[in-house]
Amino acid sequence: MSDLAAYTGGSLVSRDARRAGREISRGRLGTQVRLAAVDDATDVALGKVENLTMATGSVMQSVARVAAAQRQLEQMVPEASGRLSFLAGDHLLGCAELLGGLRRDMRRIR
Repeated sequence: MSDLAAYTGGSLVSRDARRAGREISRGRLGTQVRLAAVDDATDVALGKVENLTMATGSVMQSVARVAAAQRQLEQMVPEASGRLSFLAGDHLLGCAELLGGLRRDMRRIR
């Protein structure tokens, strides 16, 4: 205990000590704000990935359903295969366009 001075109270804290304390507090608060911003950015990125994954999976299921229907209809009416192929391709392009629009919209969201 000989190396430590007992606090007797009533003594004023020096101006430099107060300034140092404020700087330390500001630094800690700044760190907390930056970490919160990083957490928010991470949540946004994960939400975008999840939503894009759901949309892509839905499009893949739709394209597969259209392809299955195309095969069935071509077996019933082989001479319509060109027209059915055109419609199936147009469906695929429409879905791809919608996914591209979704990706563009997601890039705008910060």
